Amino acid sequence: MDDSYIVLTLFGSLTIALALGIPVGIALGIATALGLTLTSIPLVYITQTLYTGVGMFPLIAIPGFVLAGLLMERSGLTHRIVKIVTLAVGNVPGGLAVVTIISCMFFASLTGSGPATTAAIGGIMIPAMMRAGYSVSFAAAVAATGGALGILIPPSNPMIIYGVMANVSVGGLFMAGVLPGVLLATGLAGYCVFVGRRRGLMSSSERFSLAPFIKACWDGKAALFMPVVVLGSIYGGFATPTEASMLAVVYAAAYGLLTRQCSFKNLAESMIKAGSLTGAILIIMGPAMAFGKLITLYNIPSQISDVITSLTSSPLLILIIIAMLLVFIGTFMETLSTIVLLVPVFLPALLALGVDPVHFGILFVVLSEVGFLTPPLGVNLYVASAISGQSIESVSKAVLPFLMILLLFCALLIIVPDIATIGYGLSSR
Repeated sequence: MDDSYIVLTLFGSLTIALALGIPVGIALGIATALGLTLTSIPLVYITQTLYTGVGMFPLIAIPGFVLAGLLMERSGLTHRIVKIVTLAVGNVPGGLAVVTIISCMFFASLTGSGPATTAAIGGIMIPAMMRAGYSVSFAAAVAATGGALGILIPPSNPMIIYGVMANVSVGGLFMAGVLPGVLLATGLAGYCVFVGRRRGLMSSSERFSLAPFIKACWDGKAALFMPVVVLGSIYGGFATPTEASMLAVVYAAAYGLLTRQCSFKNLAESMIKAGSLTGAILIIMGPAMAFGKLITLYNIPSQISDVITSLTSSPLLILIIIAMLLVFIGTFMETLSTIVLLVPVFLPALLALGVDPVHFGILFVVLSEVGFLTPPLGVNLYVASAISGQSIESVSKAVLPFLMILLLFCALLIIVPDIATIGYGLSSR
């Protein structure tokens, strides 16, 4: 069978399946099965790849970090984080919005999930902002945007998937995400201060005072120490990201059980919820790995690479083109699906042009944050909308200024790649 027919069958059937609204994982499975019927490869290839694709050791970190985040909510650690941040930075114009962004950044350092961060911090801060006179749509937009930091601040589920697909150290990617995450959070918080001053939004009721702040830090010492244990074990070389995720689960569960804020029933409920959330990821990963290996077998990525590099030899222009494409794709395709589908397609061309895979990985993650905030698939928008009771249209309109900040930050990353790679360089020393 001519290779062109196989390629046409693979991508044509995938496009039709997605257009019909078939879930991505199933659509990938259908496309792979149809493509295999035109080859001499037995269909058992799909079953084998499903097994090996989801059995990779780094992927075990995903359910670990998701479960750790759920247990943090159950055990009250999330509330303690918010209390500390409120006392530290709440006494500025737009203080509650700033607290939301910083709390999301801190919570993100333990969960790796954007929607989970939006739900955990938004559930606390959106009602607080509403009571303080903030517009409901703005409050929801702040929580949705802050939640997007959940995939940039390490640990990060998309970074784990990217590391597997690009054969890059996951721990190194985590380290690379620290500086961009802090810079982006600072920019978002700065905008909240600007809006707070312009609209006359009150600061939080908690004025900074050293004694109450020290007391809050002491009361929340378990929450403050958790990222030290988890991330410190990774960067100190004592544990892999997968092992650290299990350490986070044990830590959060032990704290909740010892303080009696989390029962064994709560623990079981959290495990079931974490299983359902990560099961959806693995359903995508298995067929995606099969599809990806099949297109690689027929040399499709290198052909696409040749097409891209024939357009221009400038890495800067290629990154801009790919970034624009990813912004568009992110509006209708889920982040992890985008990574497993497009990294094998784009990365060979970028490597040929001398682009650092870590630089592209961090840029990819920030562009994925844009996808979290753009309808019709903007997951964070739906979470914030449900918490606030506002329509998706209202929240989407309010989030536009934050989207502009994200896009400007993407442009900065393209122009100054050292922002994305300096952390990785430090981790490899």
